Amino acid sequence: MEQPIKILVVEDEVTNAILLKRILTKAGYNVEIAHNGKEALSILDYDKFEAILTDWMMPQIDGIELIRRVREKIVPPPLIIMITALVSENARTYALESGADDYIAKPIEIDELLSRLNDALARKVHKISLSKTNRITLNNDLNPNFIGVVIATSTGGPPTIVKILKKMPRTNKAAFYIVQHGPSWMIETFAQRLQNETELKVQIVTNGIDSETDNIYIAPGERHIVIDKLSYKIYLDDGPKENFVRPSADPLFRSAAESFGKYCIGLILTGLGSDGLMGASAIESANGLILVQNPKTALAPTMPDTIINSGINHKVIPLDNLHEVLIENINELYEQLQKNKIHQATAQS
Repeated sequence: MEQPIKILVVEDEVTNAILLKRILTKAGYNVEIAHNGKEALSILDYDKFEAILTDWMMPQIDGIELIRRVREKIVPPPLIIMITALVSENARTYALESGADDYIAKPIEIDELLSRLNDALARKVHKISLSKTNRITLNNDLNPNFIGVVIATSTGGPPTIVKILKKMPRTNKAAFYIVQHGPSWMIETFAQRLQNETELKVQIVTNGIDSETDNIYIAPGERHIVIDKLSYKIYLDDGPKENFVRPSADPLFRSAAESFGKYCIGLILTGLGSDGLMGASAIESANGLILVQNPKTALAPTMPDTIINSGINHKVIPLDNLHEVLIENINELYEQLQKNKIHQATAQS
């Protein structure tokens, strides 16, 4: 008989702790309670949980410090959801950048809590196996006008992307497309912060927007994005969730493989789950390049680990070196692209 999923509730208010335990137990979960972060860490020393639901403001060790310590010490990492009465935009952003996977405001809506918890747990444990039957053959003779760089990330993504792209010089050689899992408010805050840190132009995708070099395009909350292989316009996609998330990296990566072929770079960064795996396989099929953040430098290593263990050709790069490697590969691919264009033009003349 399959054992129920274990969840640790960390809440110093007894009434809230009991309420959460009743809700989750009724939904079929095995629930244990800790009354502060210190007690939670003691429990985590001898027991494992698939998910942690934690309050923020607690005595001794608060929720933020608990999240940071869990991310540092527990492998494989549990899902972490912050449940708190602190609802300002800065508070939500701070919690997610500290390593929370989701953020739910009090008072709790039971249906919303269970829906988001169920989806997040499903994404965490979802495994995809690649085989020769689900590899695809793509056109390797494309000659786009620039290099397409597609980026997938989840937990811990915003500060990681900022660290990489703030060092990216303005360039007419590449356009950048990002899927960061998260709600609309988080994406908007992330885009604003990234724009303050980078010389490139940052945009949240609107339907039918043109792709241009020197630009960063971010998928909005709850919409996939895809690149048209003829016009290089970016379209919003209301299709079902993939890998239990929307936006998902896989639709973007697949369309980038079809649009840029071997002049596509796929970058897999920190995050839980396996989103980006099938898309990375498509890029590999088109002879594109896959770069993976070294899991040891990732706040949540599951997404990078999934690529590393998949058999897909890839390069593993520490976070501190990713911007240099990305710039180097953009320059090399762009030089190849220009040589190929000259060769084709000479052959046709």
